[in-house]
Amino acid sequence: MRFFALILLLSLSLSSVANEGVIQLDKQSYQNIGKKLIYLEDKTGELTLNEVKKLYQADKFKQSKDDILNFGNSKSTFWIRILYQNTTGSGSFLVVDVPNLEIVECYTTGINGKAQVIKSGSLSNEIEGVIAKNNFIFSLSKPDQANDLNEVYLRIKTNNFMLVPIKLISHEVYIAGSALKQHIESIYIGVLITLLLLNIFLYISLHEKMYLFYGLYLLAGFVYLVLYLRGYAYLFEYDFRIIIYKYPHFFLALSSMAGILFSWKFLNLDALLPRVKPVYYFMMSFALALMIVSLLGYKSTAASMIRYTTLFISLGLGAVGIVSWNKGHRPAKFYIVAWLFRVSGIVLINLNLFGILELRDYTFEIFPITTTIEMLLLAFALGDRYSMLISSEREAREGLMELVQTQNQRLEHVVEERTLKLSETIVELESSNRVKDKLFSIVAHDLRTPFNSLISIFSLKDMGMLNFEELKMLLNANRKNIDQMRLTLDNLLFWAKDQMNQVSVQFTEFDLKKLSEVLMLVYEPIAQSKNIRLELNANEGSMVYADENQVKLILRNLIDNAVKFSPEDNTISINLERQPKGLRVAVHNVVLNPAAVKSALEGGEKDRRRSDVAGAANESGTGLGLQLCREYMKANGSQLQQNIIGNEVELYFFLKDNSSNPAA
Repeated sequence: MRFFALILLLSLSLSSVANEGVIQLDKQSYQNIGKKLIYLEDKTGELTLNEVKKLYQADKFKQSKDDILNFGNSKSTFWIRILYQNTTGSGSFLVVDVPNLEIVECYTTGINGKAQVIKSGSLSNEIEGVIAKNNFIFSLSKPDQANDLNEVYLRIKTNNFMLVPIKLISHEVYIAGSALKQHIESIYIGVLITLLLLNIFLYISLHEKMYLFYGLYLLAGFVYLVLYLRGYAYLFEYDFRIIIYKYPHFFLALSSMAGILFSWKFLNLDALLPRVKPVYYFMMSFALALMIVSLLGYKSTAASMIRYTTLFISLGLGAVGIVSWNKGHRPAKFYIVAWLFRVSGIVLINLNLFGILELRDYTFEIFPITTTIEMLLLAFALGDRYSMLISSEREAREGLMELVQTQNQRLEHVVEERTLKLSETIVELESSNRVKDKLFSIVAHDLRTPFNSLISIFSLKDMGMLNFEELKMLLNANRKNIDQMRLTLDNLLFWAKDQMNQVSVQFTEFDLKKLSEVLMLVYEPIAQSKNIRLELNANEGSMVYADENQVKLILRNLIDNAVKFSPEDNTISINLERQPKGLRVAVHNVVLNPAAVKSALEGGEKDRRRSDVAGAANESGTGLGLQLCREYMKANGSQLQQNIIGNEVELYFFLKDNSSNPAA
């Protein structure tokens, strides 16, 4: 009966061993051995090695189906049994190729047959017998005999996702197998450090918050990815390493918050999409909640949260980037591609965590590599934005220079105009001063002298001693002065009206011949005193359309000048001749000094100077009448012209008749 019981127990033991693969170390390459392992879940975490061995004998272990064991986010302790045969003749390594397991204990059988344990983990200090860097390497002793079966138990626990790649290899295989992994990691670590240093330099140089947020996003992400996930925290002191392994999700939350702030600044959402601010507040609250949970020490809860928070934040930021690009923000194209890499990395990791995709060694490099590519693309986006700003600044500077040049040209033009106007004003002021001086001269001399003559006549005390003939002769002698005074007063009044802009042209139709005859009667006595004959040469049809008073003043001044400048015993002709241009009105006479007359006429025409020229009998003149003639001729649509041949002078102008009036 005992024999049958022994046979039954031996068969059960052999059946358990049959389900468990024996690892041949001489044929083993640098590969995970998960499918050849069996494991036991210890939910209490209090089982001893002997109790575990009894459960093994009771067939309570489960066979692993994957090369890399995936125990999920569990708070349980797991025991893993490894059975191997070392035929290499040398020692071997048991590699737990993941850095962030909080408890890793390796149980082996010593030389004396007693169990030996080497305790390690991410929260432990350096221990002899294990190399704890970015993985855990346990050194296994050389077997006594090459064909012996060797048994190893691993006890592992962590408050995070428990992914356990295990390798059993010789010394030579480990050195060759880990080289590729180290080469890949050195590449993306170098890229991330370079980007971090470059961004620090840019922030110090430009003092722009966007570079601060990007640098913080990069730094916190570097701590989580490189120091925690890939285990390079071992390079730092124990106290700092413990902070990273206890609160890893704090750095992930900090990186997410910095990424959200960077996105807001980089996409210029204050101007482009201010209405998405509540969405950003919502994403920030997710990241803040993850940070608080991590700081409170709920590492397992934080690990469960990151699967959803990181995916939600990444999708939200990517969607906002697409909308920003559609609204014309050109640098957003690199931003969108960067977030696509981030989302793809997160999705792939989640598919592996949920068991949809099988875990491989490269799975642990997916998120660091996609994040590195994301950081590179964001750096390209910053460069593109900076290039766009430089281009915009250059265009603005060129536009400003063009505007400055245009304004300078306008200013120069305005200065030229103002200078010209100032020069004209100075000329007018000088002319006004000359007119003022001339006006005082006229009043003081040309008006005062005739008045003094009259006053002297009426002041005679012995008026009774003069007979009628003597009195008549005295009055006739002063008539010339009185007529000159009247003409001067008329000229002064008309000139004053003209200076005050109160002269208006009243066009009427009148007979110029009759007007000329009246004026000849007025000047007949003065002309006779110099023995000068006045003659009027006029054909039929002397009707004109002009301002009669102004034309009358013009003729009076021309006749007066002709009488004044003509020597005695000569003739003054007034010629009215109908021509195609209108009625030609001319005053013709002989002068003693044609050069002086020509100078007075041409000088007055060019610069409007009122230069007086003495007459043939030294008669005084103001020059004011000639100026009035030119101005009134212009007002009546004509122009005063002259012909000087020898000592003969002819002043003439044209007047139109009523038929040329559009309103007639």
